Amino acid sequence: MHRCGAPREVLTPRLRLRVFRPGDAPAYARIRSDPEVMRHRPGGAARAAQAAAEAPGLVARFIALWDEVGYGPSYGPWAMEERATGALLGHAGLRLLAELGGETEVLYLLDRPAWGRGLATEAAMAARDAGLGACGLGRLVGYTAPENIASRRVLARIGMRAEPVPVQVFGLTAIRHAMP
Repeated sequence: MHRCGAPREVLTPRLRLRVFRPGDAPAYARIRSDPEVMRHRPGGAARAAQAAAEAPGLVARFIALWDEVGYGPSYGPWAMEERATGALLGHAGLRLLAELGGETEVLYLLDRPAWGRGLATEAAMAARDAGLGACGLGRLVGYTAPENIASRRVLARIGMRAEPVPVQVFGLTAIRHAMP
């Protein structure tokens, strides 16, 4: 398994990407409780009803990924915070997919009021740069639902190319995007 020294905090022009804190769970649950935000995720919009119960465990797991030593990635999703307001907007970063042969995924989830402002692209670029730079990874992937055109555009903007054949992953049919 590949270890890297991904930064625990990254500042972009509009975002602070940082390791989650336990106190982020209520705001993260609110974001994940929006059925439209969850529409293209495993479990779909129905999973939004479970957000309050799931968020504390997800936040704890995201924190733990950054603190693993020895046999672990030492990277994970960051909390995505708007620099101007300090508001939690979602998550973005890297995730090791051991179940998929050790691929590293660029991922993001954004609160609906923040959609359409280029923030997902800004965060995904920071994740890409950490993966290719600090981590020295030779390949990054991203997965999108075929109908999630906005997310497909984000991955294209950061230099990923969609593979021509959809794949089954996370219980969904998805398009795999990869770089190089």
